[in-house]
Amino acid sequence: SATDIMVALYFDIMNHNPDDVKWPDRDRFVLSKGHAAPALYACLAESGYFPVSELNTLRQIGSRLQGHPDMRKTPGVEASTGSEGQGLSMGLGMALAGKLDRKSYMTYVMVGDGELNCGQCWEAAMSASFFKSDNLIAIVDRNKLQLDGATSQIMSIEPLTDKWKAFGWNVLEINGHSFPDILAAFHKAKETKGVPTVIIAHT
Repeated sequence: SATDIMVALYFDIMNHNPDDVKWPDRDRFVLSKGHAAPALYACLAESGYFPVSELNTLRQIGSRLQGHPDMRKTPGVEASTGSEGQGLSMGLGMALAGKLDRKSYMTYVMVGDGELNCGQCWEAAMSASFFKSDNLIAIVDRNKLQLDGATSQIMSIEPLTDKWKAFGWNVLEINGHSFPDILAAFHKAKETKGVPTVIIAHT
């Protein structure tokens, strides 16, 4: 459900350089829903961070491509994730650091709709709005599923749009599998000043 959005980010939207993984001015991407790591690894490999053939080592002992992203092992991974609910906080930290360092990079964070059950997500959302973090863009992979069932049956997060608006965010809703919709939303989000933007991608 997250692949189209990541492809748009790595091959059209983000400024990044596989030849200089720690380039200070690179855009950052945090995959908070770490179990979607295979899609991230595919984008990183196709971008040139490591050989495409290495994708065949996924989740093998000794592989750099573990079941959740590990920034200590995998080139291009900005944050070790998989403990749901923490990615937005990490992304906010990166965005705030960019402001303090007077850098123009953007920080993108993909969260799952299931992990929005976690209170830490909403603490980060409240803080991002308070600090006017317009260099932070969150993407909600709204596939309506979580670990053991539908989000509506486990813990409903509706009204989702109104929640984000109440926390002071600019909210965009799109078809998460339409590249024209995805690209237009990212460009609109980058032009929005004074508040962070969340893209609710229906997938």
